[in-house]
Amino acid sequence: MNYYAILTDYGEAAFTKAVATGEPVNFAEMAVGDGAGIIPQPDRTRTGLVNEVYRGPLNRVVIADQSASVIRTEMIILPQTGGFWLREAALYDDAGECLAVASLPPVYKPLLAEGAGRLQAINLWIAVSKTAAVELKTDPTVIIASVEEVDRAKNEAKDYADKIAGQLDTDIQQVIADAITAAKRDFWEDDNPVGTTRFFNQNVNPNEKWPWSEWVYTGENKTIRVGKADGSNVGQSGGSDNVTLQQANLPAVQIDVSGETSEQGQQELTTSGNGRHRHRAGDGAPGDTWQEATHGTDNQKYTGWNYTDYAEDHQHSVTIPPHKHSTSGKTASLGEGKSFSVVESHTLLMCWSRVA
Repeated sequence: MNYYAILTDYGEAAFTKAVATGEPVNFAEMAVGDGAGIIPQPDRTRTGLVNEVYRGPLNRVVIADQSASVIRTEMIILPQTGGFWLREAALYDDAGECLAVASLPPVYKPLLAEGAGRLQAINLWIAVSKTAAVELKTDPTVIIASVEEVDRAKNEAKDYADKIAGQLDTDIQQVIADAITAAKRDFWEDDNPVGTTRFFNQNVNPNEKWPWSEWVYTGENKTIRVGKADGSNVGQSGGSDNVTLQQANLPAVQIDVSGETSEQGQQELTTSGNGRHRHRAGDGAPGDTWQEATHGTDNQKYTGWNYTDYAEDHQHSVTIPPHKHSTSGKTASLGEGKSFSVVESHTLLMCWSRVA
């Protein structure tokens, strides 16, 4: 046997009116009956149950399938109510008119006093012309949750609580992390104020490592020299890795240079054969006349002054006694004037200074 629910003629008319006027149909109550011992077939002309045994407010009215325009209605029978069979059910509006009837699988609803009391949920699914024509509401004073719903609600509540707790834990951890980051930043700022100079023994760019600050490189191949205590010359550069010595850089001393040659023994030298010559002579010399002249007083006489005869090439002997000489002078250039390095043995580091 099939068990189903249908709208009554009154129910269909109510939904037709609801679609036309926009006034929704209000499902208010559900009744159950024992069918007078049989399972009655649903009939559109019915206005109630064959034999009603219990009526109560609906626990909820919800849309079960939006696309198929199916609604679900539910009534809860408490454990203290019972002592009858359930074979039929009907839905009523708030005016007490029957909107739908249904057949139910026969089941006995015991009384709590019978020792087998239970919470009984009756659900009817009704296909309507339009779900928008149904007033979906529940009465908070009578709504009762089933065990499954309670478990589902508990699970949903637990999931929500876990989610909230997890989010809270995440938020707390983030707050703690932010606080630690801020504290570390404050400590770093105290330890690295503007003007700080830092050395690194590897290729580190503090502008990338600490992007909120600004650093400049102090210069390549530089050594560090302490400036004035008043800071007036901080940042200035000078000096050179190579120097060239000048005379002014030498010690202010005089160097005496003196000496003498070795003694030269006595020598007797002979000139080379040379020196043919003659001399001017006077009156009567045998050579040519070199000047005409007269001489005498009372009886002047013309005569000529002549050269002597030639003395042919000849040699002379010269004796040089033993002797020596004192000397003084300058040495040759001692160097080429090239510069030389004064860089000491060292280890190179990177050096950055913070400017902002």
